Amino acid sequence: MTKRSKRHVLRRSRTALRMMSVPTRRIFLLVGLSVALAVLQGLAVGMLSPVLQYIEFGSVKSSGPYGTLLLNVSHSLGLQVTLLTLLVLAFIPVIFREVVYFVNNWATSRVVQGAATRMRTRGFSALVDGDLAFVVGQGFGNLVSTLTLQAQRGSQAVGQFLAQISTGLLILMYVIVLLTLDWRLGLMAVAAMLFMSFLVRGAVTRSRALGAETTRRNNETYSVIGERITAIRLIKMLGQEKAETRKVNQVVRHLADAQVRIAIFSGVIEVTLDPLNMLVVFAIIYVGVQYFNASLATLGIFLFILLQLSQLAKNFNAGWQTLVSLIDSLISVRDVIAKATASLRIVGGGTPFEGVRESIRFENVSFAYGDEKEHLVLNGVDLEIPSRSQTAIVGRSGGGKSTLVDLIPRLREATAGEILFDGRRIQEFELHSLRRSIGFMTQDALLFDDTIHANLVYGLDREPSSDEIETALQAGYCSSFIAKLPKGLVTRVGDRGVRLSGGQRQRLALARVFLQDPDILILDEPTSALDSESEEYIQKALESVRHRKTLIVIAHQIG
Repeated sequence: MTKRSKRHVLRRSRTALRMMSVPTRRIFLLVGLSVALAVLQGLAVGMLSPVLQYIEFGSVKSSGPYGTLLLNVSHSLGLQVTLLTLLVLAFIPVIFREVVYFVNNWATSRVVQGAATRMRTRGFSALVDGDLAFVVGQGFGNLVSTLTLQAQRGSQAVGQFLAQISTGLLILMYVIVLLTLDWRLGLMAVAAMLFMSFLVRGAVTRSRALGAETTRRNNETYSVIGERITAIRLIKMLGQEKAETRKVNQVVRHLADAQVRIAIFSGVIEVTLDPLNMLVVFAIIYVGVQYFNASLATLGIFLFILLQLSQLAKNFNAGWQTLVSLIDSLISVRDVIAKATASLRIVGGGTPFEGVRESIRFENVSFAYGDEKEHLVLNGVDLEIPSRSQTAIVGRSGGGKSTLVDLIPRLREATAGEILFDGRRIQEFELHSLRRSIGFMTQDALLFDDTIHANLVYGLDREPSSDEIETALQAGYCSSFIAKLPKGLVTRVGDRGVRLSGGQRQRLALARVFLQDPDILILDEPTSALDSESEEYIQKALESVRHRKTLIVIAHQIG
């Protein structure tokens, strides 16, 4: 990797640390642990030199730093210099190194998982607080992939960045050990490593583009598979099993191809470095013996360190490749969070909303999505909805009916015009109390994969009594089918309520609305996908509240 590319990766790594709010003190702690680990590793390896000298010559030379250190420690402790004494003293840095390694590994794991938690939380918070149009426009599969797979990979970028620091410090420490043992052979080894890094820089740089492609392919794969699992009934009914299997196969093959290409470039690095490493080892042996009269102890330590450096160098180069790929995932998450945060955020006023006494009035209201100001979905709408009445909004599909009612709880904000509750602008009311006073039902009942009871009380600020729950169930015509379930209210409904029939899901959703007891009830074609029996139940339930609530019904036709 070129210096320019490395600087680019370092800048993006620092951006990653800031984005995931990793505390500076923790970064310094981890870097400090990496420094301690490298020093102890270098010390542990360097201590082998006087041990090998003792084995070769029967004594320890005090000219070298490691021999001097061991002799000084032995004399200060009053120990006789023997092979056993030297081995015991040389083993002490190994013990401390393992302790530091354990602490460093634990601390790094905490930082990485903490970063993943913060990133996912920030991402979800940005989505639920941001503009509904942004969420809808991004797509279900892409957002789920971003907050799960890409967020996990992005958090691993922090761990990989710290691993690069640790590996770099260890390489530096090994180089220092080589130079202290024999500066001439040490310089030869350093020059050889720099030359090998220069040879493989092209393969590492190419992997950067492949990392971005892999991120994009991962998102595409998640989205395509997620959409088709959601539409499994439609696929079966239309006989599209083979066609959709071919589509999924095509997408996952593109992902596999990108990953294979990354593996190929990793292989190029491997087959280039291994033979060169052996050539360097042989050259140092030859030069050390023929020209510098190096001892077997010195050559032995050199060979050991060079073999270690060979693996560390490969890990370091491969680490840059991995870091680039992980940072691309992180940037993907960052961009989604930034766009969601920058999207329109609706802010409420300071007046608690206490219901509609007279009417809801639209005055010359217009709406357009995002920057498409010239394509108005609603244009100059004037409408008055009397309190405690039933108002039907009828029109063709795509005519803006759902968009119109989304303006009432301020899920979307009008581009122009005013919406008034009893003559007061909608922006004056608290957002929380306004939305809590509005019940919403669509043709697709929204249920979580939880118990019936949990779905009923979802979103309530209080725990309702058993009588309140039973009253809501009876009003929604749910009591009879729940009584037949073996576990009653603690029955799990499955993903999106799949264990219940369509009519049962709608009635349960209606019972939840009744338990909420809203002042305004918006019904977006709640019976359009139901059989006649279920539709009759829903109609009866709504008839019981039509004179007590402000009902707004969306339909294709009056009926």
